Amino acid sequence: MMKNKPIFKEHFVLHKWSYLLGTILLTISLVLQLFVPVLLKKFTDGLQNKSIHVSDLWELSLWFVIAGLGAFLFRSSGRIYIFKMSRILERDLRSSLFSHWEKLQAEYYQNQRIGNLMAHAVNDVNIMRQIVMQGYFQMVEAAVLISISVFMMASTIHLLLTLLVLLPLPGLTYIAYRFRSKIQLHSLKVQEAIGTLTSRVQEFCSGISVIKTYIQEQEERKKFTNDNQANVEVNKQLIRANSLFTSLSQGIIGLSYLISIVFGSILVMKSTISLGDFVAFNTYLSLLIAPIENIGKVINLLQQGRAADDRIRQVLSTEPAIKDEEGVTPVTSIQGDIIISNLSFKYQKSKESALRNINVSIPKGTSLAIVGKVGSGKSTLVNLLLRLYNPPKNSIFIDEHDIRDVPLKTLRASVAYVPQDNFLFSSSIKENIAFDPNPYQDEQVLHAARQAHVYEDIMDLPDKFETELGERGLSLSGGQRQRVSIARALIKPSPIIIFDDSLSAVDSKTETNILNTMRTQMKSRTSIIISHRISTIQEADQIIVLDKGEIVERGTHQSLLKQNGIYKNMFAQQTTEFSSPTLNGRKILIKKRRR
Repeated sequence: MMKNKPIFKEHFVLHKWSYLLGTILLTISLVLQLFVPVLLKKFTDGLQNKSIHVSDLWELSLWFVIAGLGAFLFRSSGRIYIFKMSRILERDLRSSLFSHWEKLQAEYYQNQRIGNLMAHAVNDVNIMRQIVMQGYFQMVEAAVLISISVFMMASTIHLLLTLLVLLPLPGLTYIAYRFRSKIQLHSLKVQEAIGTLTSRVQEFCSGISVIKTYIQEQEERKKFTNDNQANVEVNKQLIRANSLFTSLSQGIIGLSYLISIVFGSILVMKSTISLGDFVAFNTYLSLLIAPIENIGKVINLLQQGRAADDRIRQVLSTEPAIKDEEGVTPVTSIQGDIIISNLSFKYQKSKESALRNINVSIPKGTSLAIVGKVGSGKSTLVNLLLRLYNPPKNSIFIDEHDIRDVPLKTLRASVAYVPQDNFLFSSSIKENIAFDPNPYQDEQVLHAARQAHVYEDIMDLPDKFETELGERGLSLSGGQRQRVSIARALIKPSPIIIFDDSLSAVDSKTETNILNTMRTQMKSRTSIIISHRISTIQEADQIIVLDKGEIVERGTHQSLLKQNGIYKNMFAQQTTEFSSPTLNGRKILIKKRRR
């Protein structure tokens, strides 16, 4: 939707009959407004000629009421209808953006600032809404009022006077042309500044604990102040451009009004036109002032809208790098047999391969453990299995199907995943555990919590499973977040389950309890476990050691200990980790940096 054509054009075509009805209602109200100068002419000439009577006054008053009330009712109806269209455009645009963002790969978000994405969803969409809510409404108003008023002024009052009054107005078009590119440029800078400011606030909120720990409040305040001031400056530039444009526009309109007063008075004094004509002429001109001023505002709005349109369409035209292959036989179910054959992979912006010549077979119902240093390629391998990145063709097979030929929905429905960062949503604990398209019964949620050994922790909370977690689940400890994430994976009836360093924040006793439960739970599942703790993975059916993107060791726990390689060194180091030197009679525990 709205990828190639201008957004408003496509929206207008889609809802053309609704816009037509709104335009008709608005036009009727404007025509009724233009009936007022005719009534004023009749009233003024009647007073001048002393031909008007009390009964005539009552009749004129009645027509004034009818015209005013009718104009109000039809204008309100047309306004409501057109404004409703603006909200529909706003809704459809945000839905299109959100739906498209859902299709884009994880790499896209690594190259985007949150502030910019928020600017698209909020500011750019608001500008597009204003084009309908204000721009379209005011353009219809201007078209009807100007065309009919000018016709009535020229045909029924005085042609030359009308031409003189209209003479300065082409200057308005010239000014609009001169200011067009400047306003568009300033508008773009404003959106960029808002994006930067939003990103700064988001980063501050996410890193508040680190900021406070390192006493960086003052430095962060300086950064925010600079970004905030930059936002103010670019907005001032836009305001100056808009203000100058508006002032010049008003000056031109004032000149037209002055011509009307001076030359119109001369024509009245020469009896070329009547006093009623003069009043009607200036009433028509008064009705023209607001629409003509609005033309300038609409032109400015359209320039901003063009920039917003380009930015939104740029997002919508971004093709997802990860999508279902065309022309393949759909796979509807997965059993869990995984074969990785000669897999090599390199990120787009990287010069070196993240993985090289990876060959692993993981039969259904067995477990694979992956260990290695930071940057060895462990998470990359998992990302490829989930198709968060596309692996090369014929490198990963599931149930003898190339993973590229397996529909994404089928693949991801078949995998339960506990990510390294244990991301939780701001909703309730219950909703976080039952985070799946499949509906789960309360008893299933409780059972999963017990399996993850987080049930007791949850029951100690005031609202228990209905506890709202807040942003990213920060109301829970690191270990509790990990166990809630594990419960979310365990409740999902998937043939494949992946744990990415999922027990790093729990104590050894809890780890043992969870592992015992997991071994029972995973007998029927294909399991992939990434961990820095040997204790977590030593019972796996096979273990591979990655180093610089290559498998350098493989085997079981016992066989790897006999190889005197990286795995044995890791095991020895962790075995003696808590037997550290003492300082003043106290043991020193040095926590190792985790991936």
